[in-house]
Amino acid sequence: MNNRKNTPAITRLHYKKGDLIIKEGDYGLTIYKIINGKVQIFNEPNGRESLIASLGPGQVIGEMAFLNRGAEPRTASVRAVEDTELEVWHPDTLSKEYDEMPPIIKLITNQTLNRLIRMNRLMIRLNEKKQQSSEKATQQWSEDSKRHFFRKEVDLPCFFRQLASMQKFPVNGRMKDISSSGAGVEVDLTRANNNTFKEGEKFHMNTTLPNGKVLNTIARITYRKKSQTAGKISLGMEFTEMSYDSRSALGFFLRS
Repeated sequence: MNNRKNTPAITRLHYKKGDLIIKEGDYGLTIYKIINGKVQIFNEPNGRESLIASLGPGQVIGEMAFLNRGAEPRTASVRAVEDTELEVWHPDTLSKEYDEMPPIIKLITNQTLNRLIRMNRLMIRLNEKKQQSSEKATQQWSEDSKRHFFRKEVDLPCFFRQLASMQKFPVNGRMKDISSSGAGVEVDLTRANNNTFKEGEKFHMNTTLPNGKVLNTIARITYRKKSQTAGKISLGMEFTEMSYDSRSALGFFLRS
């Protein structure tokens, strides 16, 4: 019996937005023509999705696997990015038409296929390199961020005077840790010069960093709690204003 007589007619399939039409790594010969809608072709190097192309009405997908006679698995996945209607061409029908092509047309088709396969593989490699570069840049940004917000433990004498006060003598304290955005300070209440140290109050604060650079800033109290040492309190200070020289000195110290 001639199986070609039983070859199904060309049919149409409908896919909803988000539906997977072709899965990378599967084997298949079927070709699809887009009638309505839009699809995206993508692969997943290193388990992360990478876009290859977007196609719309009149364009064809799945042709490489068919022309390659299904000898290799699908090199990319296809997903509907909006409701899509596809015309499905049965491989048996296409195989017959392909076999009946004049030799010169078949040669041109095969050469075009080989170029297309090489271009597709090149695009996949470029996407992989692009993704690796992006991941490296993201990792570097993350490391820089960690350094930026990293809080160093210190034990430095510091002096601060309430911004809204006319007091002549500054309050002495000990800076216990510092970051680019603030510091933790310990204060002896017996030497507080009548300061209340309420949350939200602002102070002129200065200290000398271990690298010998003087740090001058305006800082706001973000929290107050009892210290483990009797008669002392711990303050969280957020830097609200700082000169360029002080910020550069602080940044250099934090990265050292």
